[in-house]
Amino acid sequence: MHGTPPAQLQHYSIAMSEEISEIRVGRNVPTDPPRVSIIIPNYKTAQYIAETLESVRRQTFCDMEVIVINDGAPDSAELYEALGPYYDEITFIDKKVNSGTSATRNLAAGYARGTILSFLDGDDIWHPTFLEELLRFKDDGGYNMAYTDAEAFGQLHEKLQDLLHANPGETCEVTRDLMLQQRVHCLPSGALIDKDKFELCGGFDPSVRRCEDFELWMRFTFAGVRIGYLRKLLFKFRFRPESGSGDLVQRVERGRDMWRILQSKLSFSEEENRQIETNIKYQHAGVLRAEGRTAVYRREWDTARTKFAEASALAAELHLPVAHRMRMAGVRFFLNLSPEIVRLAQVGLRKRETAFLPGEQ
Repeated sequence: MHGTPPAQLQHYSIAMSEEISEIRVGRNVPTDPPRVSIIIPNYKTAQYIAETLESVRRQTFCDMEVIVINDGAPDSAELYEALGPYYDEITFIDKKVNSGTSATRNLAAGYARGTILSFLDGDDIWHPTFLEELLRFKDDGGYNMAYTDAEAFGQLHEKLQDLLHANPGETCEVTRDLMLQQRVHCLPSGALIDKDKFELCGGFDPSVRRCEDFELWMRFTFAGVRIGYLRKLLFKFRFRPESGSGDLVQRVERGRDMWRILQSKLSFSEEENRQIETNIKYQHAGVLRAEGRTAVYRREWDTARTKFAEASALAAELHLPVAHRMRMAGVRFFLNLSPEIVRLAQVGLRKRETAFLPGEQ
Protein backbone atom coordinates (compact mmCIF):
# COMPACT_ATOMS: atom_id res chain seq x y z
CA MET A 1 0.00 0.00 0.00
CA HIS A 2 1.36 3.41 -0.95
CA GLY A 3 0.26 6.69 0.56
CA THR A 4 0.93 10.36 1.11
CA PRO A 5 2.17 11.51 4.51
CA PRO A 6 -0.24 13.73 6.43
CA ALA A 7 2.48 16.30 7.11
CA GLN A 8 5.74 17.40 5.53
CA LEU A 9 8.80 18.50 7.46
CA GLN A 10 9.67 22.08 6.58
CA HIS A 11 13.41 21.92 6.07
CA TYR A 12 14.79 18.41 5.82
CA SER A 13 12.14 16.27 4.11
CA ILE A 14 13.15 13.92 1.29
CA ALA A 15 11.48 12.79 -1.94
CA MET A 16 8.97 10.15 -0.88
CA SER A 17 8.34 8.41 -4.21
CA GLU A 18 12.02 7.92 -4.94
CA GLU A 19 12.84 6.38 -1.58
CA ILE A 20 9.98 4.01 -0.76
CA SER A 21 9.37 0.59 -2.31
CA GLU A 22 6.53 -0.44 0.00
CA ILE A 23 4.31 0.79 2.81
CA ARG A 24 2.50 -1.95 4.71
CA VAL A 25 -0.10 -1.02 7.32
CA GLY A 26 -0.98 -3.88 9.66
CA ARG A 27 -4.62 -4.92 9.89
CA ASN A 28 -4.61 -4.35 13.66
CA VAL A 29 -3.20 -0.82 13.47
CA PRO A 30 -5.83 1.51 15.02
CA THR A 31 -7.61 3.77 12.53
CA ASP A 32 -7.93 6.62 15.04
CA PRO A 33 -4.82 8.80 15.40
CA PRO A 34 -2.87 7.75 18.49
CA ARG A 35 -1.24 10.04 21.00
CA VAL A 36 2.29 8.69 20.46
CA SER A 37 3.99 7.60 17.23
CA ILE A 38 6.99 5.36 17.83
CA ILE A 39 9.48 5.45 14.95
CA ILE A 40 12.00 2.59 14.75
CA PRO A 41 14.58 2.84 11.94
CA ASN A 42 16.51 -0.22 10.86
CA TYR A 43 20.08 -0.26 9.67
CA LYS A 44 21.90 -3.39 10.80
CA THR A 45 19.61 -3.87 13.80
CA ALA A 46 17.51 -6.76 12.45
CA GLN A 47 18.99 -9.27 14.91
CA TYR A 48 17.86 -7.10 17.84
CA ILE A 49 14.61 -5.54 16.63
CA ALA A 50 12.27 -8.27 17.93
CA GLU A 51 13.55 -7.60 21.45
CA THR A 52 12.93 -3.89 20.92
CA LEU A 53 9.39 -4.49 19.64
CA GLU A 54 8.63 -6.80 22.56
CA SER A 55 9.58 -3.98 24.93
CA VAL A 56 7.04 -1.78 23.12
CA ARG A 57 4.40 -4.47 23.39
CA ARG A 58 4.92 -4.58 27.17
CA GLN A 59 4.25 -0.86 27.67
CA THR A 60 1.64 0.02 30.28
CA PHE A 61 0.59 2.98 28.08
CA CYS A 62 -1.08 1.73 24.89
CA ASP A 63 -2.37 4.74 22.90
CA MET A 64 0.36 4.50 20.29
CA GLU A 65 1.33 3.41 16.80
CA VAL A 66 4.59 1.77 15.76
CA ILE A 67 6.34 2.68 12.49
CA VAL A 68 9.28 0.51 11.51
CA ILE A 69 11.27 1.95 8.62
CA ASN A 70 14.01 0.07 6.79
CA ASP A 71 16.83 2.33 5.63
CA GLY A 72 17.90 0.30 2.61
CA ALA A 73 19.82 -1.91 5.02
CA PRO A 74 22.11 -4.81 4.11
CA ASP A 75 20.25 -6.96 6.66
CA SER A 76 16.85 -6.38 4.99
CA ALA A 77 16.14 -10.10 4.45
CA GLU A 78 16.80 -10.77 8.12
CA LEU A 79 14.58 -7.82 9.03
CA TYR A 80 11.62 -9.12 6.98
CA GLU A 81 11.85 -12.43 8.84
CA ALA A 82 12.21 -10.79 12.26
CA LEU A 83 9.12 -8.63 11.66
CA GLY A 84 6.95 -11.65 10.77
CA PRO A 85 5.14 -11.82 14.15
CA TYR A 86 4.61 -8.04 14.21
CA TYR A 87 3.35 -7.07 10.73
CA ASP A 88 -0.30 -7.01 11.82
CA GLU A 89 0.34 -4.39 14.51
CA ILE A 90 2.86 -2.04 12.86
CA THR A 91 3.23 0.23 9.88
CA PHE A 92 6.24 -0.91 7.87
CA ILE A 93 8.00 1.42 5.43
CA ASP A 94 10.59 -0.19 3.19
CA LYS A 95 13.10 2.18 1.56
CA LYS A 96 15.02 1.19 -1.55
CA VAL A 97 18.26 2.96 -0.72
CA ASN A 98 20.17 3.96 2.38
CA SER A 99 19.85 7.68 3.15
CA GLY A 100 21.07 7.82 6.75
CA THR A 101 19.40 7.92 10.14
CA SER A 102 18.31 11.57 10.06
CA ALA A 103 16.60 11.45 6.69
CA THR A 104 15.00 8.13 7.57
CA ARG A 105 13.59 9.43 10.85
CA ASN A 106 12.27 12.54 9.09
CA LEU A 107 10.57 10.46 6.43
CA ALA A 108 8.83 8.28 8.99
CA ALA A 109 7.80 11.35 11.01
CA GLY A 110 5.98 12.59 7.92
CA TYR A 111 3.72 9.53 8.10
CA ALA A 112 3.26 9.64 11.88
CA ARG A 113 -0.29 10.39 13.06
CA GLY A 114 0.44 10.97 16.73
CA THR A 115 0.89 14.36 18.38
CA ILE A 116 4.03 13.09 20.13
CA LEU A 117 7.00 11.45 18.44
CA SER A 118 9.41 8.90 19.85
CA PHE A 119 12.53 7.80 17.96
CA LEU A 120 13.41 4.38 19.35
CA ASP A 121 16.57 2.76 17.99
CA GLY A 122 16.07 -0.79 16.76
CA ASP A 123 18.48 -2.27 19.29
CA ASP A 124 17.40 -0.42 22.46
CA ILE A 125 14.83 -1.57 25.01
CA TRP A 126 12.22 0.33 27.00
CA HIS A 127 11.23 -0.54 30.54
CA PRO A 128 7.48 -1.38 30.69
CA THR A 129 6.55 1.97 32.28
CA PHE A 130 8.73 4.11 29.99
CA LEU A 131 5.86 5.76 28.10
CA GLU A 132 3.54 6.04 31.10
CA GLU A 133 6.09 7.67 33.39
CA LEU A 134 7.75 9.95 30.84
CA LEU A 135 4.40 11.13 29.45
CA ARG A 136 3.18 11.93 32.96
CA PHE A 137 6.35 13.89 33.64
CA LYS A 138 6.07 15.71 30.31
CA ASP A 139 2.42 16.59 30.87
CA ASP A 140 2.84 17.67 34.49
CA GLY A 141 5.76 19.96 33.59
CA GLY A 142 4.18 21.38 30.46
CA TYR A 143 7.25 20.36 28.43
CA ASN A 144 7.41 20.12 24.63
CA MET A 145 10.09 17.44 24.96
CA ALA A 146 11.04 15.18 27.83
CA TYR A 147 13.83 12.66 28.19
CA THR A 148 15.10 10.18 30.73
CA ASP A 149 18.25 8.19 31.49
CA ALA A 150 19.52 4.90 30.11
CA GLU A 151 21.11 1.80 31.53
CA ALA A 152 23.97 0.42 29.44
CA PHE A 153 23.89 -3.19 28.29
CA GLY A 154 25.12 -5.47 25.53
CA GLN A 155 28.77 -5.83 24.63
CA LEU A 156 31.52 -3.81 26.26
CA HIS A 157 29.47 -1.97 28.86
CA GLU A 158 31.34 -3.18 31.95
CA LYS A 159 32.62 0.23 33.08
CA LEU A 160 29.65 2.30 31.91
CA GLN A 161 26.59 1.18 33.82
CA ASP A 162 24.30 4.11 33.00
CA LEU A 163 24.20 7.69 31.71
CA LEU A 164 23.28 9.39 34.99
CA HIS A 165 26.79 10.81 35.29
CA ALA A 166 26.39 12.69 31.98
CA ASN A 167 23.18 14.52 32.97
CA PRO A 168 22.16 17.05 35.64
CA GLY A 169 22.15 15.83 39.21
CA GLU A 170 18.41 16.21 39.61
CA THR A 171 15.20 16.30 37.60
CA CYS A 172 14.98 19.71 35.97
CA GLU A 173 14.20 21.84 32.94
CA VAL A 174 17.07 21.77 30.46
CA THR A 175 18.54 25.14 29.54
CA ARG A 176 20.94 26.14 26.81
CA ASP A 177 23.47 26.90 29.52
CA LEU A 178 23.35 23.28 30.71
CA MET A 179 23.88 22.12 27.15
CA LEU A 180 26.81 24.47 26.67
CA GLN A 181 28.33 23.12 29.87
CA GLN A 182 28.04 19.63 28.33
CA ARG A 183 25.84 18.44 31.17
CA VAL A 184 23.07 17.09 28.90
CA HIS A 185 23.23 13.64 27.32
CA CYS A 186 19.86 12.88 25.74
CA LEU A 187 19.52 9.83 23.50
CA PRO A 188 16.65 9.75 20.97
CA SER A 189 15.48 6.37 22.35
CA GLY A 190 14.81 8.04 25.70
CA ALA A 191 12.91 11.11 24.49
CA LEU A 192 9.34 12.15 23.68
CA ILE A 193 8.88 15.18 21.40
CA ASP A 194 5.82 17.20 20.39
CA LYS A 195 5.40 16.64 16.68
CA ASP A 196 4.48 20.26 15.96
CA LYS A 197 7.75 21.46 17.55
CA PHE A 198 9.72 18.84 15.63
CA GLU A 199 8.17 20.09 12.39
CA LEU A 200 8.62 23.74 13.36
CA CYS A 201 12.36 23.18 13.77
CA GLY A 202 12.67 21.16 10.57
CA GLY A 203 13.51 17.77 12.01
CA PHE A 204 16.96 16.17 11.97
CA ASP A 205 19.52 17.64 9.58
CA PRO A 206 20.73 14.83 7.23
CA SER A 207 23.94 16.74 6.52
CA VAL A 208 24.96 16.23 10.16
CA ARG A 209 26.25 12.67 10.22
CA ARG A 210 27.26 12.55 13.89
CA CYS A 211 25.61 14.06 16.97
CA GLU A 212 22.57 14.87 14.83
CA ASP A 213 20.39 14.52 17.92
CA PHE A 214 22.36 17.06 19.99
CA GLU A 215 22.31 19.44 17.03
CA LEU A 216 18.50 19.26 16.96
CA TRP A 217 18.17 19.64 20.73
CA MET A 218 20.26 22.83 20.54
CA ARG A 219 18.06 24.20 17.77
CA PHE A 220 15.10 23.43 20.01
CA THR A 221 16.47 25.75 22.70
CA PHE A 222 16.69 28.62 20.20
CA ALA A 223 13.10 27.97 19.12
CA GLY A 224 11.75 28.16 22.67
CA VAL A 225 11.06 24.43 22.96
CA ARG A 226 10.79 23.49 26.63
CA ILE A 227 12.84 20.38 27.46
CA GLY A 228 12.42 18.45 30.70
CA TYR A 229 14.84 15.91 32.14
CA LEU A 230 13.52 13.07 34.30
CA ARG A 231 16.38 11.63 36.34
CA LYS A 232 15.29 8.02 36.23
CA LEU A 233 16.51 4.88 34.44
CA LEU A 234 13.64 3.92 32.14
CA PHE A 235 15.33 2.34 29.13
CA LYS A 236 18.38 0.34 28.10
CA PHE A 237 20.95 1.51 25.57
CA ARG A 238 22.85 -1.23 23.77
CA PHE A 239 26.60 -0.87 23.30
CA ARG A 240 28.00 -2.74 20.31
CA PRO A 241 31.09 -2.18 18.12
CA GLU A 242 29.11 -2.35 14.86
CA SER A 243 26.69 0.43 15.83
CA GLY A 244 26.63 3.79 14.10
CA SER A 245 28.70 5.38 16.86
CA GLY A 246 31.88 5.15 14.81
CA ASP A 247 35.37 4.14 15.86
CA LEU A 248 37.25 5.51 18.87
CA VAL A 249 38.67 8.60 17.15
CA GLN A 250 35.46 9.37 15.25
CA ARG A 251 33.36 9.24 18.40
CA VAL A 252 35.55 11.87 20.04
CA GLU A 253 35.92 13.98 16.89
CA ARG A 254 32.18 14.28 16.42
CA GLY A 255 31.78 16.05 19.75
CA ARG A 256 34.45 18.58 18.80
CA ASP A 257 33.17 19.16 15.26
CA MET A 258 29.55 19.52 16.37
CA TRP A 259 30.32 22.82 18.11
CA ARG A 260 31.61 24.32 14.84
CA ILE A 261 28.47 23.17 13.05
CA LEU A 262 26.29 24.78 15.70
CA GLN A 263 28.27 28.03 15.56
CA SER A 264 27.71 28.17 11.79
CA LYS A 265 23.95 27.82 12.23
CA LEU A 266 22.95 29.59 15.42
CA SER A 267 23.43 33.05 16.90
CA PHE A 268 25.20 32.41 20.16
CA SER A 269 26.12 35.29 22.43
CA GLU A 270 29.76 36.32 22.94
CA GLU A 271 29.81 34.60 26.33
CA GLU A 272 28.30 31.44 24.84
CA ASN A 273 30.87 31.44 22.04
CA ARG A 274 33.66 31.68 24.62
CA GLN A 275 32.25 28.62 26.34
CA ILE A 276 32.06 26.84 22.99
CA GLU A 277 35.71 27.61 22.24
CA THR A 278 36.63 26.07 25.60
CA ASN A 279 34.48 23.04 24.81
CA ILE A 280 36.29 22.62 21.49
CA LYS A 281 39.66 22.64 23.25
CA TYR A 282 38.46 20.01 25.73
CA GLN A 283 37.15 17.88 22.88
CA HIS A 284 40.35 18.33 20.89
CA ALA A 285 42.37 17.15 23.88
CA GLY A 286 40.20 14.04 23.84
CA VAL A 287 40.84 13.56 20.13
CA LEU A 288 44.60 13.74 20.71
CA ARG A 289 44.39 11.14 23.48
CA ALA A 290 42.25 8.87 21.28
CA GLU A 291 44.71 9.22 18.41
CA GLY A 292 47.55 8.48 20.81
CA ARG A 293 45.85 5.34 22.15
CA THR A 294 45.10 4.19 18.62
CA ALA A 295 48.77 4.63 17.70
CA VAL A 296 49.77 2.62 20.77
CA TYR A 297 47.49 -0.25 19.76
CA ARG A 298 49.02 -0.16 16.28
CA ARG A 299 52.55 0.06 17.70
CA GLU A 300 53.12 3.37 15.93
CA TRP A 301 55.31 4.60 18.75
CA ASP A 302 56.53 7.93 17.29
CA THR A 303 52.96 8.98 16.50
CA ALA A 304 51.86 7.94 19.98
CA ARG A 305 54.59 10.01 21.63
CA THR A 306 53.68 13.06 19.54
CA LYS A 307 49.95 12.80 20.24
CA PHE A 308 50.38 12.34 23.99
CA ALA A 309 52.85 15.23 24.13
CA GLU A 310 50.32 17.51 22.41
CA ALA A 311 47.53 16.25 24.66
CA SER A 312 49.66 16.91 27.76
CA ALA A 313 50.37 20.48 26.66
CA LEU A 314 46.66 21.13 26.08
CA ALA A 315 45.77 19.54 29.43
CA ALA A 316 48.11 21.99 31.15
CA GLU A 317 46.59 24.92 29.26
CA LEU A 318 43.07 23.83 30.28
CA HIS A 319 44.14 23.21 33.89
CA LEU A 320 42.79 19.68 33.84
CA PRO A 321 42.98 17.81 37.17
CA VAL A 322 46.47 17.05 38.45
CA ALA A 323 45.73 13.31 38.59
CA HIS A 324 44.86 13.36 34.90
CA ARG A 325 48.06 15.20 33.99
CA MET A 326 50.13 12.81 36.11
CA ARG A 327 48.64 9.83 34.27
CA MET A 328 49.53 11.47 30.98
CA ALA A 329 53.08 12.04 32.20
CA GLY A 330 53.30 8.38 33.17
CA VAL A 331 52.17 7.27 29.73
CA ARG A 332 54.77 9.49 28.08
CA PHE A 333 57.50 8.18 30.39
CA PHE A 334 56.79 4.54 29.59
CA LEU A 335 56.37 5.27 25.89
CA ASN A 336 60.01 6.31 25.96
CA LEU A 337 61.16 3.58 28.35
CA SER A 338 59.22 0.51 27.13
CA PRO A 339 56.23 1.22 24.86
CA GLU A 340 55.02 -2.40 24.90
CA ILE A 341 54.23 -1.95 28.60
CA VAL A 342 51.87 0.91 27.67
CA ARG A 343 50.17 -1.25 25.06
CA LEU A 344 49.70 -4.18 27.43
CA ALA A 345 48.30 -1.87 30.10
CA GLN A 346 45.84 -0.21 27.73
CA VAL A 347 44.64 -3.50 26.27
CA GLY A 348 44.11 -4.83 29.78
CA LEU A 349 42.46 -1.73 31.24
CA ARG A 350 40.46 -0.57 28.22
CA LYS A 351 38.84 -3.74 26.86
CA ARG A 352 35.59 -1.98 25.97
CA GLU A 353 37.45 0.74 24.09
CA THR A 354 39.61 -1.69 22.10
CA ALA A 355 36.65 -2.91 20.06
CA PHE A 356 36.03 0.63 18.78
CA LEU A 357 39.54 1.22 17.42
CA PRO A 358 39.83 2.20 13.75
CA GLY A 359 41.42 -0.42 11.50
CA GLU A 360 43.36 -3.43 12.67
CA GLN A 361 45.13 -3.57 16.02
